[in-house]
Amino acid sequence: MDNLDRKYYMKGYDRDSATYRKDEKILLLVVDEQPKLMNTMDKGEEAIANTLVLIKTFKEFNQPILATEQYPKGLGRSDDRILEELEEDQFIAKTVFDAARPEVIDFIEKENIKKVVITGAEGHICVYQTARTLLNKGLEVYLPVDAIASFKDSQKERAARTNENMGAVLVSTETILYDLAYDSKDPHFKFISNLVKELRK
Repeated sequence: MDNLDRKYYMKGYDRDSATYRKDEKILLLVVDEQPKLMNTMDKGEEAIANTLVLIKTFKEFNQPILATEQYPKGLGRSDDRILEELEEDQFIAKTVFDAARPEVIDFIEKENIKKVVITGAEGHICVYQTARTLLNKGLEVYLPVDAIASFKDSQKERAARTNENMGAVLVSTETILYDLAYDSKDPHFKFISNLVKELRK
């Protein structure tokens, strides 16, 4: 009998057959990566760069993506690079901090999603509250800490640790990429490898 919880397997490990499920949907939820916010964040540009890599990877693997924007009338739209990657119907405007809005929850339920990767800002406010809500609903939550930002990095780290205590899995962007591919023979591996090379420059 395997001992690790299934949440530690991004692909959805099947204990009975000891294989990875390739048909499982994983949602990437991008939270409030708007320049008026991100420009004030510690390591904000790094968070955007890693989020863009995750967006491109999820698109390559044909996995669902949603993005929220905090009060866009006042704070503006998402970073232009994110707007270029996503369709308009993938964005959800909000005023509350928790990004687990009814539209997001409805999408998760409709698509039978069990795993959610969260990126964005701020790590100790919107991301923290979103992770808490999704964990409370029984979802498996992954927090790539290098794709999340707060005004102070210490705020992000403290919130991430609390989310981890709730059941979230703390990872890096590269960990998610390689866990999705799993095998260097995966047809998407070269695409991922090239993204990682760009990140490491």
